[in-house]
Amino acid sequence: MTKIDQEKNWMGTKGTASLVGLLSLSLLFGVSPGGRAVPSESAITTGSQAQARDYYIRISGLLAFDAKPGVTTLDDFLAFVGYPTAGGKLEALDSDVLMNPVQAASADALNLPTHGLNGATLRDGDILASRFFAPKIVNISVPTPIPGWRKLVRLRVRPDSRAARVGLESVVILFNFFARVGEQPFSGHSFNTQVMLLAPSRPDRLYWLDFATNGTLSLALNASFDAADLPGGTGTRDYFVPDGCNNCHGSPGNLRPPMVNYLDTDHWFDRLENDFASLKTTNTSLLFDAHTNDPSQVSFAPAFDAIRRFNEEALLQNSAIRSSSFEAQAARTWLSLHAHSDQHFPPVSRSFPAGKGPAWQSAEADGLDRLNRYCFRCHGSIRFSIFDRQAVVERAGIMRQRINPGKQQSRIAGFKMPPDRDLDPSEKQALDDFLKKLK
Repeated sequence: MTKIDQEKNWMGTKGTASLVGLLSLSLLFGVSPGGRAVPSESAITTGSQAQARDYYIRISGLLAFDAKPGVTTLDDFLAFVGYPTAGGKLEALDSDVLMNPVQAASADALNLPTHGLNGATLRDGDILASRFFAPKIVNISVPTPIPGWRKLVRLRVRPDSRAARVGLESVVILFNFFARVGEQPFSGHSFNTQVMLLAPSRPDRLYWLDFATNGTLSLALNASFDAADLPGGTGTRDYFVPDGCNNCHGSPGNLRPPMVNYLDTDHWFDRLENDFASLKTTNTSLLFDAHTNDPSQVSFAPAFDAIRRFNEEALLQNSAIRSSSFEAQAARTWLSLHAHSDQHFPPVSRSFPAGKGPAWQSAEADGLDRLNRYCFRCHGSIRFSIFDRQAVVERAGIMRQRINPGKQQSRIAGFKMPPDRDLDPSEKQALDDFLKKLK
């Protein structure tokens, strides 16, 4: 079976390549397949409660896991993948404890029994954990954005667990937090916990679960991706599984298997120079487990290596699905730059030509910095990457329209870019001038 046939087969099993998804895909170029302007509720596909409930019913049958919104808990899910422990412990324990098999399995930590798993013990590498700054989840539209933070825990599915029997190999859990500048980033509880279930042998390749603050299964992540387009200054809206998840993970419109996004440490450090300068002033550690932003310090290397290991796994998953995709190319570029270095690389150093055309040049650094600040949140993982120069050149015309829409275009919900904030007029003009000159 060819890759095209595999994608057609995957599409056929979903029944979810909805008209909304297809129109959202077309909206990037400002026209429908028939050449007409397309209305949309948001720039990022949101999905719906009904679709999310149907999705949970479908995967409950496929995975033999009872995914009931408001009933199923994160603890239930952990037992399913072979880690019968409390989700609160996974959220609270230090990363170095979780990644030490003896400490993690102990009664003082996860208290993992071996019975029921044919005597299997926790192995080195079964748990990968990292805590880090997460600008992607921040509501950037408010006057003083509250920094976002994430704790990532990757669990290898344990042998003889129910999850292993249905083809799951690993899961990625993302605990989400907000903390004002000066506050301890992980002192509170995760306001939403996202879960990716990796099953390489199944057509979907990757499944989604979402858990609310109380630890029960929820239908959606409430986020600020479209904050500037929302009425009443609410700043957030619900993005439902699987549509909202797939849209940001290589499958807009649910048209093909989604992918794991790599972690771009360089982008996190870039943002200290603009929207999050206050974190720089207070010298807050962006890689929380490093306890420093200085890569020459001894504590920095192991914290950074946890990110490197995760990105290696992300690239393996990306390559197995679409090796030539911009998502895979971006992960390769990060890994190439950081193969022997924990340093921060500026945006122009991270350029990668996914197709024909040159890479970004040093003379274009200022323009790329603006694309990185205002556009990377979406266009590091949705439809194209701003680090692929040729992809930006090909879209420069519609990008200019999106940044500065006309009267008619302004009436199309979801047309204006970026969707998460209103640009200062001088920044808007500078970005427009940069895109206008691109060739």
